[in-house]
Amino acid sequence: MKTKRTQSRFGKWLVLSVAALFSVYALFLLALQLFGEPTLAKLTSYRQEYGERNETVRNNYTYQLAYEFMVGAKKYTGTGQRIASPVFLKPSENATIKVMYLPCCPMFNYYTEGKKDHISIAVYFVVAGVLFWFFRRM
Repeated sequence: MKTKRTQSRFGKWLVLSVAALFSVYALFLLALQLFGEPTLAKLTSYRQEYGERNETVRNNYTYQLAYEFMVGAKKYTGTGQRIASPVFLKPSENATIKVMYLPCCPMFNYYTEGKKDHISIAVYFVVAGVLFWFFRRM
């Protein structure tokens, strides 16, 4: 006698989708590390987001930044996030930051200044692996 399974498979496919997104993002960061070109980008916007971060280390704030850089004769833009002290200094008009972009498609770029990308890539792959494991067990 067969029992009919009445449970929805939505949760299983949701876990698979999230695992795939983590994997794709980790592969994107890995491709930037291996094949990316570093360049300096002009800082176009720098603003504080919300208030003080709710963490054990006090006086840390989240700052949103926007940048643009030229490849050939075409201008590309991007955004990033930085955690810094409460000293908010307006950047000068010539302020630059370090970014990485893929030479084949510069619209895929990433703000890299002061980040430990190799650790992030490993964490994203581990999270994706755990989620894939949960998917298989469901």
